[in-house]
Amino acid sequence: MSLDPISSNLTHLFTNEPVRTGPNRFGEQSGSFTNILTDALRTAETTDAIDKASTIELITGQADDLSGLLIDAQKAELALQLALQIRNKVMDAYNEIMRMSI
Repeated sequence: MSLDPISSNLTHLFTNEPVRTGPNRFGEQSGSFTNILTDALRTAETTDAIDKASTIELITGQADDLSGLLIDAQKAELALQLALQIRNKVMDAYNEIMRMSI
């Protein structure tokens, strides 16, 4: 049984791309920690940019969809929380390893 990393299962929520397993769009294996963290940070950055763009559109009067703005803000917040939780888990694991006696 093969388990996919969380980030590969969540990225389809922020894009129109289907869920993929195996090598990702950059030719890298999606299972390594570096790729999971990079994907989480890239997703957070992308959703933040989309949120900022929709906010500017609403402020300037180019758009009047308040619900879309709120959804974009929630997506950006969730992506940031995911990246922060991954970072926290890494720091906890690092600290635990440093506390081990040899």
